Amino acid sequence: MSTVVDERLRRLRSELDDHSRIADHLGLDLERPLRSLDDGYPENAVALVGKLTEKLLKELWRHHAIEGDPSTKALNDLVKRCRPHIRSSTVMDALEDIRRLRNRSSHDGYDIRDEDGLLAVRRLVDVLVWFTNTGSAALTGGEPDMAPEVARRCEFLAGLYVTLGYRQAKRFVLSPDTVYQLFCRESGMRFEYVELMLSRDADDLSTVLASSGGELLRTRLPKLTRFVVLEDGHDRAPSDALRRLLGLDFRIVRYDGFVDTLVDLEAHLGGVASTAASSPAGGAAPVRAAVLSTDTRTGEPRMTESEDAAELLARLARGSANVLVTGRPGSGKSTLLRSLAVDPTARRFRFYFDLGLKPKDEPFSEYAARLLAPSMASDRSRAYELFLYLIRSGTALCVLDAVDEGVDEPSPAGFLRLFADLAAVLSAESSVIMSSRVSFLADSPQIRQLLDSGAGRSEQLVEQMYANGVDPARVPHFHLVRLVETDATQPSTPLEKRLTASLEVPPGRPFADLLGGHITQVLADRGRPDIEGRLPACFGQAFLTDRTVFSLLDLHRTLGPDAFTGGRLEADACVLGPLLRSVGTDEVAFVHTAYQELLAARYLAVPENRDAAADIPGGAFLTEQVRAFLAGLPGAPGTDDRVLPAGTYLVGPAERLLLRRVPRPVRFDRHPVTAARYRRFLDALDSDGTSRWDHPEQPDGVSHRPGSQQLRKPDYYVDPRYAGHPAVCVSWWDAFAFAAFEGKRLPTSLEWEAAARGTDGRLFPWGDRPDSALVNCADSWVGRPLVTYQAWYRDFAEDAVRRAWPTPVNEHPGNRSPFGIDEMVGNCWEWTSSSLDDPGLAVICGGSYDNPMRAVQTSSKGLYRKGGASSAVGFRCVKDLDDAKETVV
Repeated sequence: MSTVVDERLRRLRSELDDHSRIADHLGLDLERPLRSLDDGYPENAVALVGKLTEKLLKELWRHHAIEGDPSTKALNDLVKRCRPHIRSSTVMDALEDIRRLRNRSSHDGYDIRDEDGLLAVRRLVDVLVWFTNTGSAALTGGEPDMAPEVARRCEFLAGLYVTLGYRQAKRFVLSPDTVYQLFCRESGMRFEYVELMLSRDADDLSTVLASSGGELLRTRLPKLTRFVVLEDGHDRAPSDALRRLLGLDFRIVRYDGFVDTLVDLEAHLGGVASTAASSPAGGAAPVRAAVLSTDTRTGEPRMTESEDAAELLARLARGSANVLVTGRPGSGKSTLLRSLAVDPTARRFRFYFDLGLKPKDEPFSEYAARLLAPSMASDRSRAYELFLYLIRSGTALCVLDAVDEGVDEPSPAGFLRLFADLAAVLSAESSVIMSSRVSFLADSPQIRQLLDSGAGRSEQLVEQMYANGVDPARVPHFHLVRLVETDATQPSTPLEKRLTASLEVPPGRPFADLLGGHITQVLADRGRPDIEGRLPACFGQAFLTDRTVFSLLDLHRTLGPDAFTGGRLEADACVLGPLLRSVGTDEVAFVHTAYQELLAARYLAVPENRDAAADIPGGAFLTEQVRAFLAGLPGAPGTDDRVLPAGTYLVGPAERLLLRRVPRPVRFDRHPVTAARYRRFLDALDSDGTSRWDHPEQPDGVSHRPGSQQLRKPDYYVDPRYAGHPAVCVSWWDAFAFAAFEGKRLPTSLEWEAAARGTDGRLFPWGDRPDSALVNCADSWVGRPLVTYQAWYRDFAEDAVRRAWPTPVNEHPGNRSPFGIDEMVGNCWEWTSSSLDDPGLAVICGGSYDNPMRAVQTSSKGLYRKGGASSAVGFRCVKDLDDAKETVV
């Protein structure tokens, strides 16, 4: 063994000696792992550390009366079940390292080195340090002469200072109600000391100190900070005798206010408080909410409505609840969360972070530390660790506003990465309230599974969670609270109501009109209506680059010096002042993200701007609200020539919107290929069912004649009654050959989606509003909306599926895209020429008759094996246009 290893062993042995109290109490032989390392068996050292850790966790289990018997539990289960009762993130990290090393050492093929053994012992020391220095009764056995409440408070205060890098140097129980603690830490070339005297009242403290003549307090320690911590509500000044014993330099602090000596949370919440105070309240009608929970017996989701979302959230926050609040833009999410963050009855310690202002490349830990650092009395570098300690101790509330805007990309994968970033905050003992727009979650089963800690998580999701650094066991269950609009016949959010009243317009105006009207009104009131036309290029384009925070100097450069009255470079002097809010020194953002999203939509309405946005490095940042605003703006009139022009189009699902270029124009078939058209192709086949138009990679044995076993109606391609129905039960190889037979090809998935959505990115070929009368889908067969999978399974899969079937391709004339292409969603999926990683699979688009309405959108896609044939899959063809003057055929 090398000299370096020997020296590290010596230091570890010395450090383990400091924890003899825990070792004696639990009967632990802390020397055994060191002896194994001395003998050259690091794998044995790792295994022994694992065994010692199991004993520690079993004792912790019993102390906290966790349900079940720990004696039969292995290390992995012990760590999982004890996690809610461990306040230190350092201890949690140490346990994870020990668990990882133990798992490696128990599998063949892993080489355990001296370094691994030393690391295992070091991480065991880190665990012991926490419980020794905090005097935790869980592992030390406690102090029999100390009142339980005093012991709990001593442990909490000790945890604060251990989190800040101190260690406990001395601790004396002076009476059941009075305890003396001394902490020290090395700071550069000197030591810093903090002295705490915790007592129920000053009289008891004076009595116990006088009994020894104050000898305990006669210290020559340098730079000693002395606190007297008394029970809450004790305001009486100390007696002269106590003052003489304490000396000149001491502070009397209430226990409940002690954390204020370390961090000024009122300063942290100052900006939030001012924003909350300026929000409409008082006479405002309560916002209703619906709580989504899971029936523990059936596993089906159920909704419970509450008349007052604010009261509901306050009740959940006072418990150990994790909540996700959803609602559409303007529904009052941020107003509710800000009000909760400044409500002293919610929790004693409260934190608020607006993730919409977090730079996408900045980890949450750094973002939170940056915001908290100015509020720290000292130890600014420890701001995040202190925040985590308060959260994990169950004494704090953490409000995370606009989590959907804090992801590095708006997708399930981006959401998983954000959860990995927030993993330390999101735990079973925390109280975390988050908000997100509905659109971000609407059709993402993965995200809904993520937030439900039950058995509903798929294996694929669990694998993705591990791949993104998220331990599934560390993600707690979330209460899902959806804000409900009060008038179902005339949806109106609190923001829409305020703008309607301010603009003095009739209710029911579109959200975009209200926002645009407010922008126009503000600029007109300030005498600068000419600026409005420049805003999309200034702020809309900035939003697409994920920029939502602007310095006042940015505004001065962008809008010009005459945009500030009196030459003052201040937010209230800017012509956009009523539309802005302060987010820091000399920095502002729009009062609501929707204003900037509207400007982004206006920017994208210009084709040249869409082309420019497609070139943004990393892709344009797009939200569902930008898409919705774009779909509602006046656009180019629709055409009927079925030609998809070359250009840039908005594509993708709500949680992953993209701008993509179609390089050349193509003409689509108006309808999917019908049985009659396919019949002509069948007549041209060779005797073995192949043709000269086959794909060169077509497997042997493929016949283009549909198998009767797949067709519910064997005479489908013969009976004239089905001539106008879509050609179904055809494979990708069949569709490719047919397209070549007609001198055409299959569209790419990009071409298909662009042709269905048009230039405005609409959800359905006819617009954004769902209408089951315009499409053949499961909802139309059942006669009502099928919102959840359970509803689809119950109402469609049992009976209606036996009646459901493709309908004639011209049966829904309203199902027409802006380019005059019919039946692009519903009825049957359509083959495309696109494949992803597996060349044996091809992309299909549009949904079919057996899918619910929410799954037959213009963005609906799936993968299907190329050799597959289904009554729910058909196709249509396209023809490349080289001559712009080609006539319609």
